[in-house]
This record gives sequence, structure tokens and C-alpha cells, in this order.
Amino acid sequence: MEKVLYEYSLNYENIFLSLIPLVVGVGFLTNSILKIRSKERSKAWDGFVESFFKFAGLIIGPLGICIFIMVILGISIEHRDYQEMLKSNEVYVVEGYVEKYHPMPYEGHDTEHFEIDGVYFEYSDYIIMNGYNISASHGGVITRNGQHLKIKYVTNEFGDLIENIILYIAETGESIPQNNINL
Repeated sequence: MEKVLYEYSLNYENIFLSLIPLVVGVGFLTNSILKIRSKERSKAWDGFVESFFKFAGLIIGPLGICIFIMVILGISIEHRDYQEMLKSNEVYVVEGYVEKYHPMPYEGHDTEHFEIDGVYFEYSDYIIMNGYNISASHGGVITRNGQHLKIKYVTNEFGDLIENIILYIAETGESIPQNNINL
């Protein structure tokens, strides 16, 4: 009997984090436009410094807005694709015991990773990504070697880099007791 521990859904935290370039971009752009339209010149903003900040705002502002649009489009398209793949069962499936488990410390500065039947998975709470990325130190469901899991995943390839994105996790059988693990 399978006990579902995780099933893919949109990570709204990613959307919230992607607002950062939008806010920065709009702020810089607004500041530049206000400076350009202002007839009043203060001594602190004269000459080179004022021109530099006007120009920088006109570059950084639209750039931040474009980054936001690209990130949101990427997240949305990837989300739609992952939902369709999971629904049509066009995913890889691996089942077995968690081995070589490496937890991520609570404060980050590392990734959490493990293997099941030779398939390597790696994720972090601090990386914007769709799919499972909750470390055990932040309440994740993969917590130790010896857990018997069924994982449905998709693979993204970036040149030589292969990334396995977890879309589904279920506990499927007896886990090896903590004190009997020699993995």
C-alpha cells in the first residue's frame, strides 16, 4: 500500500521570490523618471552622479522587469509541462531504499541529496525550482537512509548536467529501522 508523502503542485514561494527583480526594476525606473522630470536640482545630485543614476535606472529598471517576466513565464510553462507529464504518467519511476542520504543543514549553505537504486536526487530550500525541494531540516519527507520510497520524476538536461526533478513521493513498504542501516 502506498502512502503519498508529496505530490507536485505549484510552489507559490517561487512566484513571491521572483517579485524581487520586479520591485527593484520598478523602483529604479520610477526613480530615474522622477529625476528626469524634476526641474529642481539639488547639490547632492548634480553633474556626473545625477546622470549616472538616471542612466542606471533606465537600464536596470527595464532589465529587472524583463527578468521578472522571463522567470514567471519559465515557472508557468514548466508547471504546465510537469502537471501534464504527471497526469499522463510520462515520468520516470524509481522504487527502493534511500541510500547515501546527505541532509542539508537548517541554515542552508549546502544541498540535500540521496540515491535510490542508483538514481541521484539533489535539492535545496534555497533554490528557486519547481518540484520537491523541502529539506528534512525544514519539514521535508525524506529524512534518512533506509526509507522505502517510490519516486516519480522528470529529467532536465543542461549540456552535461542532468537534474532529476521529483514530482511524486510515496512510502511503499517497510523501511529499514534506523539502527540497522549500513548504507
